Amino acid sequence: MKVVTCEIAWHNKEPVYSLDFQHSSDGRIHRLATAGVDTTVRVWRVDTGPDGKAVVEFLSNLARHTKAVNVVRFSPNGELLASGGDDAAILLWKLNDSKEPEQAPMFQEDEDAQLNKESWSVVKTLRGHIEDVYDICWTRDGNFMVSGSVDNTAVMWDINKGQKLCILNDHKSYVQGVTWDPLGQYVATLSCDRVMRVYSTHTKKKAFCVSKMSSGPLPEGEVKQYRMFHDDSMRSFFRRLSFTPDGSFLLAPAGCVEIGENIINTTYIFSRKSLKRPVAHLPCPSKATLAVRCCPVYFELRTKKGEDGSVEPLPNVFQLPYRMVFAVASEDSIFLYDTQQTLPFGLVSNVHYHTLSDLTWSRDGSFLAVSSTDGYCSFLSFSPGELGTPLKEPPTLEVFAPNSGIEKKGKKAKTSSPMTQSPSSAPTPMSQTGLCKDAPSVTPPEEKKSTPSAKSKPQPRRITLNTLEGWGKPSTPKASVPSAPQTPTSASTSAPSTPQPPAAPLTPTSSSKKQTRITPLTPSTPKVLNSANTAGPTTPKGMTTPKGTTTPKGPTPRRVSLTPVGVRSPAVGSLFCTPSSTEKAKHERPSPPTDPVCQPPESKRPKTSKASAKTKGAKA
Repeated sequence: MKVVTCEIAWHNKEPVYSLDFQHSSDGRIHRLATAGVDTTVRVWRVDTGPDGKAVVEFLSNLARHTKAVNVVRFSPNGELLASGGDDAAILLWKLNDSKEPEQAPMFQEDEDAQLNKESWSVVKTLRGHIEDVYDICWTRDGNFMVSGSVDNTAVMWDINKGQKLCILNDHKSYVQGVTWDPLGQYVATLSCDRVMRVYSTHTKKKAFCVSKMSSGPLPEGEVKQYRMFHDDSMRSFFRRLSFTPDGSFLLAPAGCVEIGENIINTTYIFSRKSLKRPVAHLPCPSKATLAVRCCPVYFELRTKKGEDGSVEPLPNVFQLPYRMVFAVASEDSIFLYDTQQTLPFGLVSNVHYHTLSDLTWSRDGSFLAVSSTDGYCSFLSFSPGELGTPLKEPPTLEVFAPNSGIEKKGKKAKTSSPMTQSPSSAPTPMSQTGLCKDAPSVTPPEEKKSTPSAKSKPQPRRITLNTLEGWGKPSTPKASVPSAPQTPTSASTSAPSTPQPPAAPLTPTSSSKKQTRITPLTPSTPKVLNSANTAGPTTPKGMTTPKGTTTPKGPTPRRVSLTPVGVRSPAVGSLFCTPSSTEKAKHERPSPPTDPVCQPPESKRPKTSKASAKTKGAKA
């Protein structure tokens, strides 16, 4: 393994927020896309130099975003490149067959256009988020995509139609990481509200909600609960979780575990068979982890030669017939793991001056690239066979595809609502898991209240996230406000305790202490946590329900729950200022909003909220 940090002004020395290797079918060119604060996406070619280190060549400058770009992801077949940024748009780029540069001089300088060796153009623009887009993940077939945003939502997209498939709006703060199950059955999201949510792609409903774990019995006989994930005090803007290529495990960063009086940063491993609680965790002693990416290559199991010359198998922790390799990025280090052992087999640190932001593997596993907010990128290059012997025949996967077409034919009114469910199926997610009490348990009564208000005021049939006509209507608060007394006060807290399986053999740093249970971290910033909890009972928790409830007789507007925005106090309104690109570059973490409701654009905000936001910024 060789490491090199290329001395290139990747994005005019501005922070680099994301990068991704193209996994094209031919595999002849290692094409790399990077995204940065300078509002551009740049494409590079990466080759192996004579000394075994990576050599980078500039290919193209893609200038169409108007604000900082936070994420870039190539489609699985490599034909499309998706980029999402602070302008709330997701652009889909495609390489032009002709070598003539794109005729759009208004978007980029003449000098940049002359340097371009490739011509990329935007083929589709996906609009649906109303705030910064932080993370993107494609499906295995490239027909669908999920994106996470500062507007507290994740959106599932139908790429062929260029339309929203579903809006997942359960999070109470920024959605900083999203991933789509390679088998097509689940979508997982991770937010700085300290909750990981797993949704079913078939029902578009929440299947699992993971936020707390219980400790082992204390001497007094009490069982204490701990939060599993970090709060918003993390320095990173991203919590990029990932499924393994075969879908057997879900790897979630930004975890924290409390063992005795020690708090350990960690990455959780969830088995596909039990996404309710982790089966193992990978401690990171120094800093919090922020991204996980898996190598696309399957490897044969490692073996050793016995004294008699025979081949003996080595211990296999997860009992898989092959090895998968994955990298975990903390704020300042890169850990290399495989699925055969719990200890990392590689560690790279002290290569950047500021927080790391993203990871990506090349198609053949020869390169691992990492980006940093110090404006530079580094490459880990591996010689053939260094990571292991590639598997000759990768396992075949049975992929489940979302049935978007069937739903739209029979239920036209329901496709425009993000979390559609009939009254009879409302308690289903609760009865299946019993894990998350912040799911709305009073859905049927609220359905009855929301439908009359929709009938009294006829609304347009399709109202998207960026259509704000129905927000200030006087009739809609009657449907959402009375839901507050019906919501139990315990809804502001997260999941009840779940028995934790023994994790001592899977925790290398704590094995000597005979630790039998994972004990997550208590909140390090009690003021922030208290404000989040106190905001729960006062804020109508049922407001998330009317978004998806409707009857086939008359459609309801998509964002009915956003009507109380106009009556919020200026102090609450000041919490919803989206971080600017310059703030990100300075690593000043914005506090997540304690109110689950999104803020409308500038034109709809009350003037007093702007003034309060300015005074609050001056105090900070």
